[in-house]
Amino acid sequence: MSETMSDIELIELALDTESSGNDFYLDAASKTDHKLARAAFEVLAKEEIRHVELIEALSRTLEGEGGPVETTSPEKKELEKRVKTVYEKAGDETTEDKMEPAEAYEKAIELEKKIAALYYGYIEECQSDAARRLFKALYQEEQDHLGLLEDMLGYLTKPDQWFIDRDMILLDGA
Repeated sequence: MSETMSDIELIELALDTESSGNDFYLDAASKTDHKLARAAFEVLAKEEIRHVELIEALSRTLEGEGGPVETTSPEKKELEKRVKTVYEKAGDETTEDKMEPAEAYEKAIELEKKIAALYYGYIEECQSDAARRLFKALYQEEQDHLGLLEDMLGYLTKPDQWFIDRDMILLDGA
């Protein structure tokens, strides 16, 4: 960006970004019958709404209408926990006549990369410490979302390697 934007302008762009992310995840969830993908997209849609709420709180704070914004982010482990039970049941599901979610995961990965890059740039542009802290927290959360999506894509497309990487080697009896 050639000219510096105000924190309010950055907030408006971030709100649009998060709303679009929520729309993307809800759409992706509605277009797949794959339990793991659907659950992941639903969790991420809720995360995007939580981000909107954080950004709106920052806006109120900068306009003098609210107190400090709590930027405590859920740990990546918490996100993983939310979809863990779905991982455990995913093997019970056949992929016959189901929409292949790999393409949706790949699009979501690209989306998260773009959003993380955007927020990383916002960190440098912010004029207030409150906005800088929030965009740092959002950047980290988008990185966590990216890691989660890449992990799930690996589980879906290369399950043998996914289990080996986690020291959960499956014995086939051979």
